[in-house]
Amino acid sequence: MFAKLSALVGGGPALNFNVDPHQYDTAWGCWTHHSGTSKEDGSAVSVFKIAAADPNDVKLVAARNGVKRLKMLRHPNVLAFKDSLEVQEKGMTVLYLVTEAVRPLAMVMQELDLSGHHRDEYLATGMLHMTNAVSFINNSCNMIHGYLCMAAVVVTDSLDWKLHGFDLLSEHALTGDFALKHASWMVASQYKPAELAKCEWQAVQQGPPWAVDSWGLGCMMQEVFSGQPLTAVEQLRRTDVIPPALLADYQKLLSSQTGRRLNPAKVAESRFLNNKLVEVVGFMENISLKDSAEKDSFFKKLPAMIPAIPEPVAVRKLLPLLSSSLEFGGAPASAVSSLMLIGRMLSGDEFIRRVVPSLSRLFASSDRNLRRNLLESIDTYGQHLTTDVIEGQIYPPLSAGFTDENAYIRELTLKSLLVLAPKMRQATLTQNLLKHLSRLQVDNEPSIRANTTVLLGNIAQYLGDTYCKKVLLNAFGRALKDSFPPARVAALRALIATVKHYDANELALRALPAVSPLCIDPLTDVRASALCCMDAFTAKLREHDAKLQEAAAAAAAAAGGSAAATAAGSGGAAAAGGSSGMLGWAMSSLAASSAALGGWDEDFDDELEDMDKAEQEARNRLASLSTSRNAASSSSSRPAAPAAAAKLGGSSSSTPSSRPAAAAAAAAAGGWNNIDDGDGWDSLDTGSLGGGSSSTAVKPAAAAGGSHSTGSSTVSSPTAAAVRSRPVRPAGGAAAAAGGSGGLGAKPVHKGAMKLGASKLGAQKIQFD
Repeated sequence: MFAKLSALVGGGPALNFNVDPHQYDTAWGCWTHHSGTSKEDGSAVSVFKIAAADPNDVKLVAARNGVKRLKMLRHPNVLAFKDSLEVQEKGMTVLYLVTEAVRPLAMVMQELDLSGHHRDEYLATGMLHMTNAVSFINNSCNMIHGYLCMAAVVVTDSLDWKLHGFDLLSEHALTGDFALKHASWMVASQYKPAELAKCEWQAVQQGPPWAVDSWGLGCMMQEVFSGQPLTAVEQLRRTDVIPPALLADYQKLLSSQTGRRLNPAKVAESRFLNNKLVEVVGFMENISLKDSAEKDSFFKKLPAMIPAIPEPVAVRKLLPLLSSSLEFGGAPASAVSSLMLIGRMLSGDEFIRRVVPSLSRLFASSDRNLRRNLLESIDTYGQHLTTDVIEGQIYPPLSAGFTDENAYIRELTLKSLLVLAPKMRQATLTQNLLKHLSRLQVDNEPSIRANTTVLLGNIAQYLGDTYCKKVLLNAFGRALKDSFPPARVAALRALIATVKHYDANELALRALPAVSPLCIDPLTDVRASALCCMDAFTAKLREHDAKLQEAAAAAAAAAGGSAAATAAGSGGAAAAGGSSGMLGWAMSSLAASSAALGGWDEDFDDELEDMDKAEQEARNRLASLSTSRNAASSSSSRPAAPAAAAKLGGSSSSTPSSRPAAAAAAAAAGGWNNIDDGDGWDSLDTGSLGGGSSSTAVKPAAAAGGSHSTGSSTVSSPTAAAVRSRPVRPAGGAAAAAGGSGGLGAKPVHKGAMKLGASKLGAQKIQFD
């Protein structure tokens, strides 16, 4: 054992501990206190050192006694022994004592800088530890420490107080060559009771074993609560610094009669020393001895008690106890809330050092309740996690929650990615996470489907443009068809939030056709979101159109003056057409088409006369049909109108040979004709758009007299509209709207133009394929 430290001198085996040459400002007795580390595992230690020229020096003899006594003492509140070594170093006899890592109490109290209630709570806890240690020595071991003061107290990293300085430790019987007799000169006069100051050893033997140490405990209490070292016995009369609840015990400890001094065991029973902090720490330290009912009751109350605990104690003492109890199964899953509550007190680096290692181990647990509590608290600690920690320790076990049998675990796992995704690598998001999201979007739980869409909309910015174009419209398009209304609303809002990722073609050809049916959804929220979505899309399409116009204008300007004049003339014509409405634009196009063909064809005039005759014949037949309907029942007369319309259907085209074929083609096309653009979406069913052009042609006919009233019934004749919807002979190079057989005027011309415009629109849609 001594060989481990032999490297502290020149030669011998290598020292197993690295010793910091700088020493602490205060230390007990003749020792100096240094920090150090183990060469084996790098753990922190404390190294106490004492040296003398004479190997038989009294202080060295007492130091050897202290090392020997410390080896034999085992108590939670006594400093833990690790190693020792006595060597010759530069003509000096040096004794080294290695213990657990501690620091002087005075230094720790200065760093903590506690005040008020928190200071009293912490000091009371520390004094309880010291009274327990002294009681153990006096009552259990029947020995005397001999030199109690604040310097004899050191503090661990978890802020536990430990008693040391056992150089004068002697049996109460004072038999043999006891250290207290030969080294009592080491005790400062202000700490000596009367019998020790007068060396009345018989009085010490006849008195109780705690008499000398009770006086020392009173001196320690004065120093601890005043925050100042004791320099004179008269300072012990200061009672204003002693808490009122502890004053009676303090006075009994300092009784002038040895037999009347209070036993430290009685002081340990003080109500002031056994406060809430002591109860909490005591329960956590002995949690393995508690039953499940006690644990549940304790952890339900713990979150409310944490604010009353001094923050340094909660972080450095309670937090490690909670982490270890959760990790090894001593605490229930509900203890996670208390763990996270303390974690909020930490900075980023401290959180990573103290909490994250425990979190990574807790996520690997198969306890479903523990996983649930961890996921519910992720907002508290997610901000402190780094990319490496998430990728290497958190996400791998967390991703198992995507396929958990419990729906609530799946949903919590999904929601947790809203916090973790911004810190994850793009490769993990695109190659792993998206696969889980694609399965969750068809989950049996509607809320999970809706939240999957919400998550995808929020993390789109981290996926990259390539995956956004590949995934988003397909995923949101699937959600638009979900039977759960919040899922549809989520898809619409996600489309608005991610509109920057779509180009004009995707908006016009894919997004708008998918969203527009939801504008008539039965639910108000869905309709409102759909209309907002349409506004966002059209706004971006307008921006695209403005860019195209600017590009065209720039190209025209670069082409020269003549091209600029031509562009200006075209712009004026377009503006005029726009002001006259869609019908005026279609009529202008028809007139332009006739002019382009080289004027009015005389053969076409004969065709117009034939169309007038056909119209007159149709009117006569409709009149006779109306007369017959007055005599017949309504149920037997209604099929006659469609029959007549079908018989005259061939005259609705611009030419007798082409009109039936064009109508059949339009009916067969059905507008979009179930276009499949190969993007993974379902085929769009928009056949109703094909029928829309027919109904558009029918309604103007009825308004112009193309329907005949029979009693209370009105029969619409699409054939009549078709007969009257024809071009009119131009007069003077302009489209004439006057006269014609059968009373055709300007209005029939406009109706024919509307049908033509709708037909052109249908042709454009078919060309998208």
